[in-house]
Amino acid sequence: MVKKGLIYAVLSAVLLSTMNLFVKMLGSTIPSGEIAFFRVFFGTIAVLIVMYVKGISFSKEDRGLLVMRGLYGGLGMVCNFIALVHMKMSDATILFQTSGIFVFIFSALFLKESVPKGAGKWLLLIFAAVMVMVNPFNFDSFSWYALVALLGAALSAAAYTTIRTISKRGNHSNFEIMAYFLITGMIAGLVTTDGFVMPQGKQWLIIFAIGAITVVAQFFLTGAFVTTNAVVAQFLQYIGVFVSSFYGFLFFGENLSIETILAGIAMFVASVMLARLKEQSGPVGEGKVIEDKVK
Repeated sequence: MVKKGLIYAVLSAVLLSTMNLFVKMLGSTIPSGEIAFFRVFFGTIAVLIVMYVKGISFSKEDRGLLVMRGLYGGLGMVCNFIALVHMKMSDATILFQTSGIFVFIFSALFLKESVPKGAGKWLLLIFAAVMVMVNPFNFDSFSWYALVALLGAALSAAAYTTIRTISKRGNHSNFEIMAYFLITGMIAGLVTTDGFVMPQGKQWLIIFAIGAITVVAQFFLTGAFVTTNAVVAQFLQYIGVFVSSFYGFLFFGENLSIETILAGIAMFVASVMLARLKEQSGPVGEGKVIEDKVK
């Protein structure tokens, strides 16, 4: 069972990196917001059909929280796509990984969850690594898109924090929560699109591939966290950084800088240590990691 979980985790990381590759390919001709719209469009139809078949209706409770969850997730997805299009795939992917750290912080601030003893030094290490990646003090190499990537990670974490608040009340189906994200994700995509560009020929195939990969990757990611240790599964998600770096080199001629490599290693080590501390102090929100990765 554990071996199957490891395979699932690796497959999900590779598939999500492949989805990012397709997003970057489309981004040269199609606005990022429009790509985000199409990514969730097909999922929206599927979820609404399932809700209809199962007789699941939209409830009247917590609508504000549900809409907030959807907006956070939808806008976070758009930010991630914008960063992917305008940054190196390796840099954008590493910055995306900070979503788990934002969850860690938001859970303590807003959900009053305890911070494990010894977490402070690992959070400081991640902060230092992010500063190296963003490099805000060097105006020649500074990129505003790095801040967009961090904003996307923070919004994804805010979406999870809102889900935790909703789920504690236990009055909503997972399909209803997902439907809010998908519907508001489409709206966020359209609102942030600077002119709609009708896809042509192979672009439609890539769009369908993005939608299909998202569904399959979510299946494997869910299976990974169900069948193996959550810390191990989260550890293996960093394989996506290396896959994205390889794609960036192969398809776009991107090279890894020594600063990116060192910052990535530091963030990886600190994230794994924080996950271990969290697991030792209580349940590791498995839903958190799943929710983060499918944004």
